[in-house]
Amino acid sequence: MQAPFDPVQRAYDRLRAAQRAAPNPSLAEREDRLERLDALLVEHRDDFARAAASDFGRRTRAETLIADVFLTLDGVRYARKHVKAWMTRRPERAHPFFLPSKAFVEFLPLGVVGIIAPWNYPVNLALSPLAAALAAGNRALVKPSELTPATSEVLASAVAGRFSGDEVAVVTGGPEVARALTALPLDHLLFTGSTAVGKLVAQAAAKSLTPVTLELGGKSPTLIHPSYDLAQAAERIIVGKLFNGGQTCIAPDYVLVERGSEQRLLVELRRAVERFYPRLEGFTSVINEKALHRLEAHVADARAKGAQVEPLSDVSPGARVLPPVALLGVNESMTAMQEELFGPVLPIETFGTLDEALARITSRPHPLAFYYFDDDGRRVDDVLSRVTSGGACVNDTLVHFAQEALPFGGVGMSGMGAYHGREGFEAFSHARSVVVASRLAPARTLMAPPYPAFIEKALGLLVQGVRGLSR
Repeated sequence: MQAPFDPVQRAYDRLRAAQRAAPNPSLAEREDRLERLDALLVEHRDDFARAAASDFGRRTRAETLIADVFLTLDGVRYARKHVKAWMTRRPERAHPFFLPSKAFVEFLPLGVVGIIAPWNYPVNLALSPLAAALAAGNRALVKPSELTPATSEVLASAVAGRFSGDEVAVVTGGPEVARALTALPLDHLLFTGSTAVGKLVAQAAAKSLTPVTLELGGKSPTLIHPSYDLAQAAERIIVGKLFNGGQTCIAPDYVLVERGSEQRLLVELRRAVERFYPRLEGFTSVINEKALHRLEAHVADARAKGAQVEPLSDVSPGARVLPPVALLGVNESMTAMQEELFGPVLPIETFGTLDEALARITSRPHPLAFYYFDDDGRRVDDVLSRVTSGGACVNDTLVHFAQEALPFGGVGMSGMGAYHGREGFEAFSHARSVVVASRLAPARTLMAPPYPAFIEKALGLLVQGVRGLSR
């Protein structure tokens, strides 16, 4: 096996040595680390905004402050508020045969964990999992994306200014650094990115049996019930689809609307674009030329295969800003209906019945998010019960990510494992079961050889399920 990249190995060795010397940080130490992470975000918020604008070419300060600073701070402060309760041992009732023994579950740090963050929200998706890792008492090795070099450098400098190298280390660089990190015998690895790369990360981590949390993506559907107001649905779809220029893993990827309503939806989508992005002011650029060409190829492929390409804005501002478009008349042969779009391209499918729409959604891989617009509570519950997805939102888009009390994660091809809030703490912890045995426990005598003659009869009764002898 190829030797890990030297700076990565050195950073790991220092973290591992510190972890072995002090494997279970106290509550005060964990709170202190979370407070320093909070201070880091507050101190460098303007630096992050400037760096993100430089990396993207065009990204508003507001988008960076909302998604990369405020939401991350909210998670850090939530963890700081609740870490004491999360660390508290959870008592459980011992089996009756072992009473008066005591039983409990305690949460131990895993040790040294890795975090590989993507470029689309370069601060949030690096530091939000870091908050969970620190709350759980771990030391962390963080690799930000090479596609946002300015933000990655600010991140590395900011972390180094608040944390010692035996608490948190940030390693920057390209794929060779990521490969070196995934080759390490880490105690846990959280990766956020594409499904294709996620498979490679899981394969690499498996060689050292490193457990993984994979936050991936996929084609998140939006379903509009025929009774729902199209103008309201269009507004919320546009907000979710075009935030960060559409470069969001949980952005609505395609929309299903009742057959015959697609033109009215198109009108409302255009009105929403004009309302939120007049002349595309404040619209984020596509991250680089490669991503822009990929999106343009999806549109060209759909047009060549019979789709109607409908601009949602008549402005062409340049500078890698792709004006949003809708695709009508799409089918499964089009690449836009096969791959996650990750940009301002919105396929629109039509359906005749709700069952038809749901059958189409459920025939595809489980998405990271599912969005449903409907005011009928019973129908909402029924639809949610029929669609498996990482997360879901009713009558809005994206906002479930901002609920720190809710776990965030995928299912199937959209990921495995979850974080945010308590789930993040537990993802980076080992739940250890402990029994403090009592010398008075009946099982202590009855289960020790040589076995009394009546034991076999008693076991026979137990196997047949005599009431009162089990919990």
